[in-house]
Amino acid sequence: MKLTNWIFALAPALLTCGVVAPAQAADLAMLPENWRIELAKVGVDPPPKELAANAHFVRSDESAHWVAYDSLKDLGGVLVGVGTDPNYFIAGWMKADLVLLVDFDQVVADVHTLYILALKNAVDADAFVALWSPKSSAKFTDLIATLPDAAAKKRTLYAFKLARHPIYDRLLTLRKAYKEHKTPMAFSDPAQYAHIRDLALKNRIWAWRGDLTGSVTMMGLQAALKVMGREVSAFYITNAEAYFDYTPQARKNLRDLPYGEKSVILRTQGVPSKADDTADGHYRYLVQNGRDFAAWMALKRTTSAKVLCWVRKATKTQGFYTLTAPPPPAPKKKAK
Repeated sequence: MKLTNWIFALAPALLTCGVVAPAQAADLAMLPENWRIELAKVGVDPPPKELAANAHFVRSDESAHWVAYDSLKDLGGVLVGVGTDPNYFIAGWMKADLVLLVDFDQVVADVHTLYILALKNAVDADAFVALWSPKSSAKFTDLIATLPDAAAKKRTLYAFKLARHPIYDRLLTLRKAYKEHKTPMAFSDPAQYAHIRDLALKNRIWAWRGDLTGSVTMMGLQAALKVMGREVSAFYITNAEAYFDYTPQARKNLRDLPYGEKSVILRTQGVPSKADDTADGHYRYLVQNGRDFAAWMALKRTTSAKVLCWVRKATKTQGFYTLTAPPPPAPKKKAK
């Protein structure tokens, strides 16, 4: 099976992998067949010549997404996301009905296969976290062995060996942190876990090796969403924009997603270690309306995310900012 096709066959195949009953009834139906067909057409971008920081980011190092909870709560609809674990609890906050994930690192795409397997086979959040523990390593390996494609199985096993320990540590840390902040989160909250598990069971979590600056995956998502008649409710872009300039292709990729009227872009901006305006000691968290973001992407002068972040407006929460639409162009000077 070709790389561009294996992941599309993955989620339906996982339904036969010893799945237990959902923790509670959910409203989601199985992904419509016509949607599955459109998503299956989305291809993958070529692998990168080199990885950012020469590392596989199998877990996020951002720890204060809770500052954006109220901005994302109950948005519903489609989540497009980059990176790993934050996408799952963001999907829970939103009550998303479709999660579309891209990352230019194949290992990260394979980590999402691990998440889907774990969600399908763990009846509640405690069981999900326990599945990543050292004691459950053999059980998880057996789940990976049920994958239908040999190449995917090999890659996913490699991702598991690389990612199991850091993900387990991350999950434990998240549970403690969100309890302290009194913010519900899918890896500990029963209702939100049940929701993201149902997304996995209903074939509503998809992942691709996709490059935000490439010409395949992002444009494929645009086309699929258009045919499906769906708008993007939220786009979690993490700090990916720090690793590329806004080339014409990148601006087109980001501009032409079908953003809903109330859509939210959530990005992070890494700052020097001595900065005192972060939410977690490392990052600023910034939200923006999706259509305002698209307006920035329509401007050739928007050459990098730094241009957007310069116009950030502080909120009452330390390290949490809003971004607006681009300012109107300066009036042309009259010729003398």
